[in-house]
Amino acid sequence: MNLALRRLRTAAGKTIAALDYEPRRARGVALAVGHGYSSSKHNLDALCAFTASHGFHTISIDFPGHKLGASGGRLETVADLTDALAAAVSFARETYRVPVYAMGHSMGAATAIRTCAADPAIAGTISIATGWDRPTALGALSARGAVDLRSAYVDGLTLQEVVAATEPLLGPALAALAGRPALYVAAEHDGMVSRASAAELFRLAPEPKSFTLIPSDHTSAGEHARAAVLAWLGERHPR
Repeated sequence: MNLALRRLRTAAGKTIAALDYEPRRARGVALAVGHGYSSSKHNLDALCAFTASHGFHTISIDFPGHKLGASGGRLETVADLTDALAAAVSFARETYRVPVYAMGHSMGAATAIRTCAADPAIAGTISIATGWDRPTALGALSARGAVDLRSAYVDGLTLQEVVAATEPLLGPALAALAGRPALYVAAEHDGMVSRASAAELFRLAPEPKSFTLIPSDHTSAGEHARAAVLAWLGERHPR
């Protein structure tokens, strides 16, 4: 595997950082990958290195405003999220000229769904550790003091603001996925996204769709989803 740091330009003119994992024996498929709120592309390194080691071009981005990442700037609207992931999709499509899937963890998973919905040429989507009705769930967790919303790690929107702005967009986005394959991964020990919330997202999603439950907490779900993601991709793109 070759690993390169890229600087990608979004449609809105922002510059984002991305790691380009280029496999030695490419399978003619690429993944554009987005991380969760207050995190960075490093959180998904184990997953991305794994998919690349199995032949999938993988481009993992840092969303704007995330201080642990390398993109800088501010996260001003949720459109910044889809713009950033769409830039990775465009890079993969133009550079490698292969089908591209949008994949993400938590906030990045909701972004992958919306990015895929907005671009009919994206082959499908992989959603890891996100769900439906997140504002209600976050409110309950916050009231019990059970969650650190980590807004200090982001310049711009708080997690509550991101979730509140994203939730009304998810229904129409799910509907736009009809006919394209989607994998929904839930984490068994997720303290941020309940199994019921993840299952409801899957229930509302159109066919073709797949659901899997992995033994993981929220933060490590990307790493622990490696086998499930590879199996799902392998069914669609065998060597």
